[in-house]
Amino acid sequence: MEARTTIIDRQNLLDIALQETGSIEGVFELATANDIAVSDEVSAGTELKVPEGNINADVLRQYKANNIKPATGNIQDAEILEGIGYWHIEMDFISS
Repeated sequence: MEARTTIIDRQNLLDIALQETGSIEGVFELATANDIAVSDEVSAGTELKVPEGNINADVLRQYKANNIKPATGNIQDAEILEGIGYWHIEMDFISS
């Protein structure tokens, strides 16, 4: 049975390659297996085939053990947090 994974919000193909193979080199096999380009945007909820191939077992083990699911995609719609609890001195405001 072939492995599959489902895209979560803000994930791109590189994120999935890291999550499922432990290496960005897996992005090429992932793209080929799913008949998409490496640069294609993928929508949350899309299911992708995860081909067997080169796996960085150490990285993959860490990701799985700590439930790491990288999501480095577009954050244009992300909520911008404001207020004293989120500001940084000398960056967001100057104290004198």
